[in-house]
Amino acid sequence: RRPGAAGAGGPIQSIMDELDRSSAARSPRGHDDAVKVVVRVRPLLAHESSGSVARVDKRLQTVTISDVDNDVPTINRQRSVAVHTFAFDDAYDAGSTQAEVYETTAQPVVESCLQGYNATMFAYGQTGTGKTYTMDGSEARDPVARGIIPRSVEQIFRHVAGHAQKNVRFLARASCIQIYQEIVSDLLAPPRNGIAPEGTSAVASPLEALAIREDPKRGVYVDGLSEWVVRQPSEVYALMDRASRSRATGATRMNDFSSRSHAVFVVIVEHSETVYVGEDGRELAPDDFAREMRSAGLKRAEALARLENRVKQTFRVGKLNLVDLAGSERVGVSGATGQRLEESKKINASLSALGNVIAALATRQTSGTTRKHVPYRDSKLTRLLEDSLGGNCRTTMLATISPAAESIAETLSTLKFAMRAKRVTNVPRLNEDLDQASLLRKYERELRRLSAKLEERNRNVVDQRCLLELEERRRRAEKNKHGGRRRPHLVAWRSSPSGRPRPHKGDRKKWNQKRKITPRDGFKTYT
Repeated sequence: RRPGAAGAGGPIQSIMDELDRSSAARSPRGHDDAVKVVVRVRPLLAHESSGSVARVDKRLQTVTISDVDNDVPTINRQRSVAVHTFAFDDAYDAGSTQAEVYETTAQPVVESCLQGYNATMFAYGQTGTGKTYTMDGSEARDPVARGIIPRSVEQIFRHVAGHAQKNVRFLARASCIQIYQEIVSDLLAPPRNGIAPEGTSAVASPLEALAIREDPKRGVYVDGLSEWVVRQPSEVYALMDRASRSRATGATRMNDFSSRSHAVFVVIVEHSETVYVGEDGRELAPDDFAREMRSAGLKRAEALARLENRVKQTFRVGKLNLVDLAGSERVGVSGATGQRLEESKKINASLSALGNVIAALATRQTSGTTRKHVPYRDSKLTRLLEDSLGGNCRTTMLATISPAAESIAETLSTLKFAMRAKRVTNVPRLNEDLDQASLLRKYERELRRLSAKLEERNRNVVDQRCLLELEERRRRAEKNKHGGRRRPHLVAWRSSPSGRPRPHKGDRKKWNQKRKITPRDGFKTYT
């Protein structure tokens, strides 16, 4: 089943979908719903002799950038220093290991996927700051240098091995997407002739452009994307090798192996659990249920139907997106020309669109309004990450920066971008698909909760009406108490043609409604 796909159809499913939307709309956003942002500072390279301007405080989780301004006049030969301090959820210095980054940042993301949520982790930063190294590592099978993706795969299969039972089953599928010059393609696409090569490590034929579509049940997806069922980590490593050879890379002045495209590695984990219930309502082991099925007789349709009604099935689908973005770069520094220049333009344009989306989401959620337009469709990257930014997902952003003084402008830009991303909040929902009986029980509880809340609200409304009626009665009684009987001099009089006095035309209706003046009062009564 696809993530977020509905189970049973019909009017019951429509009611359940409506309850899901109403419940999600009312649920308050917690701390886990906000985008988590971490920063990693790479070590200085051999040719960077200007020194480090970045300092990381692991205790306070802050990154401090000391900007030395040479254009400001100095006093007593002391340069003007501007200090910028940024606080994040986690901060890693140049001495942090791959295992430390994974255990404190990426491991909770994978756990969310295994629980049945959509989870995304993407690396953002200047070119040559270690994004691909953090995500992929230098070697998938190296226990020290392997990155987040191979470690995530191992965690998934450890979880599957530890929780697999007779009534619990798992299914894992993997795919890989590339966005190169605003063209979406499948890095694991099979050959055009339809005959898959022996094994999974063969390089695919020239990549075909795919379209991004949206479905009310599936959300945003890539039409025609291949999904490979994987049963062990070695199969995933073979797919990763195949995707890395198909991905567009190139050499620039700043990086000899610069990624010239955005890559998204997707792992979908399906979890199916079957619960057997006895006649007395207690849960049965699979062996006990099978024994009861045999005792009922396979030829008795009534007994089989009765037993099948006591089988409960639960499906949870988690989707894990691991995104390695191409690095932003200045053309004057990278020395890109020709094809590399065109690639740089597309990369910077898509990253700029990503910044616009995050700025729009941060502004909208900070101001509390939902009217501000979010430009998801300005780029294929933002369109593909629509659910990860402000949607049904738990998202973590890893910003990588360079400590070199010559890259301080790009470093400050990355850190400011990461600070804006901290203000974005998502609405993660559990992708759970139940059988008909379980769904009915679940939404019966939801209906009871909503009915109790509606009854309480109606009671509060009735109480408010009673208070308003009592207040109106008190006001009228107070007015009658202080008003008394009207005195003659309070009414404007004028004579009629016959000489009889009568009240002013504007007061006649008021006097007729409030009271009648009897002849003994010396005034004419108007009816």
